[in-house]
Amino acid sequence: MSSPKHLARAQRRSAREIFLLVLGSALCLLLFAGAGATGYLNYRFGQITRFDVAIDVPPASGEPRNYLLVGSDSRAGLDADDPANGAFFNDEGISTDGPQRTDTIMILRVDPDDGEASLLSFPRDLWVPIAGTGKSNRINTAFTAGREVLIDTIRENFGIPIHHYVEIDFVGFLGLVESIGGVPFYFEAPVRDTHSGLVVQDSGCITLDSRQSLSFARSRYLEHYDYDSGTWKTDPTGDFGRISRQQEFIRRAISTAVSKGLSNPATLNDLVNVGVEFVGLDPSLDVSDILGLGRRFASFDADSLQTFSLPATPFRTSAGAAVLDLDTKDAEPILNIFRGLDPSELTPGLIEATVLNGTGVDGLAGDVTAALDSIGFATAEPGDTAEVFAESAVYYAPGSENAASRLVRHLTSPVHIAIDEDLEPGEVVLVVGQDFTTVHDQPSPTLPELPTTTTTSTTAVPSDASTSSTVATTSSTSTTSTTAPLGYVPDSSAVASCT
Repeated sequence: MSSPKHLARAQRRSAREIFLLVLGSALCLLLFAGAGATGYLNYRFGQITRFDVAIDVPPASGEPRNYLLVGSDSRAGLDADDPANGAFFNDEGISTDGPQRTDTIMILRVDPDDGEASLLSFPRDLWVPIAGTGKSNRINTAFTAGREVLIDTIRENFGIPIHHYVEIDFVGFLGLVESIGGVPFYFEAPVRDTHSGLVVQDSGCITLDSRQSLSFARSRYLEHYDYDSGTWKTDPTGDFGRISRQQEFIRRAISTAVSKGLSNPATLNDLVNVGVEFVGLDPSLDVSDILGLGRRFASFDADSLQTFSLPATPFRTSAGAAVLDLDTKDAEPILNIFRGLDPSELTPGLIEATVLNGTGVDGLAGDVTAALDSIGFATAEPGDTAEVFAESAVYYAPGSENAASRLVRHLTSPVHIAIDEDLEPGEVVLVVGQDFTTVHDQPSPTLPELPTTTTTSTTAVPSDASTSSTVATTSSTSTTSTTAPLGYVPDSSAVASCT
C-alpha cells in the first residue's frame, strides 16, 4: 500500500521592521488597568480609536483570551522636522516609501484565572497564504490589504482564534518609552547595529531612551564587542535574534512600567495619554475587560511571561525572494498553546489518513475519505481490503500515537486500534468495517486507549478482532517550554542591579 502524502504544506509569514510598537499594546493593557484605580478610566477609555474588525466571540470571564498585537509603521503625529518623519529605511538602509505596513505581529494569550501570560512572535520573513487572495506573500502585505485580511490570514493559516485586536503606531511606541523614563538593560559589552542605528558604547547598566529602544528592538545586524579578541562579533541569527531581543525588551519595559507608571499618578497619566492618542482597539474590548485584567495581574511578574517563536526553515520563492517556511510539525506544540489545546494535540492537516473499505459496499471508502478531507485531514486515495471486516479498525505507525488518537476521536463508532510497523511515521489507516457509522467534525474529548502490541499488516486482523487487547492509556498532558533565546540578548539576570 502506498503511503499517503501531505497536501501542500501551510506556508507562513512575515512581520517587517520598525519593531514592536506592539510593546505598547501589552503595556497599555496593563496601564489602562492601573488607570482604573484613578477613577477616570471610563472617560479616557471612551476616547480610544476603535477599528471595525470582526473578531472571534470572546470566552466567558476568566477564560483565556488571545490578543492580536500589531505594530504599524505609521508616523502620523511626528513633527515635520523629526528625523523619523519622511522616508522609512529598511534593514539595508534603503528608503522605502509606501503604504502603511505592520512592523511586528504577536499573539498575547492571557489566562486570568491562572495569572499566566504567553507571547508568540512571528518571524518577519515567514511566508504565508494571504486570506482572500489565493496567493502567498509576507504577512505584512495582509495588513496593507486591511486589518480584517490580517486577522483572517492568522485564523486560516494557524488556527488561532483572535478575541481582541490591539494596534499601536510608531509615535505611540516612542511616547510610551519616554513616559516610563527609558528601559534599563545590562550590557556585558558595547553593542552596535549600523543598519538600525543602535550604538551602546559602554558596558554595564544602560537605560535606553526611546530612540535607542527603537534601534535596539529593530536590530537585525547586531554586533557586540569581544574584549578577548579586541574585535566586533556579528550575531548571525538575523530575525530570530531580533525576536529574542524584542521579547526581552517587553519583559524589561513592562517591569519598568509597573514599577514606575502604576505607582506614580503623573507618570501613569502620561502613559494613559499616549495610549488614548496612539492605540486602537477592536469594538468589543471594554472597560470591564481591562479592569478584570488589572485585578488579576496587579502583581504580575514580567519575568514569568512565557515567550515563543515559531521554528522555520529558509527557502527561496520562485521569484527568488529569501523567506522562511514554517516547520509545521515542530511548530504544532507552540501553536496549540494559543489555540487552547494540549501541546501534544495534532491538527488534522498533519495526519496522513488512508481509508480502506472493509464492507464490500461500493463507494463507502470514498465517502469517508471525503468526510475526513472536509475536516482537514491529509487524505490519500481510498482503497479496498482483501476481506470483509465486521468491526472497523485504525492502524498507525510506531510513534504516531497522537495521530491515531486524533483520527479515532472523529469517529462515532468504536474501532479496533493496532500498531502497524509497515506504515510510515505519521501515517494512519482507517479500515471501515460493517459496524461503521459516521465521522463527526469535532473530535471527542475522550482519549482512546492505544495498544502496546504490534500488528504486522493492515489486512491481518480477522473480522472478529477484539478491542479488549492489552492497552495503555496515553495521557495528553505534556509541556512546551518557552522558546530558548537565539542570538545576542543582554544578561537578564544582571538587570536587577540596574534598578
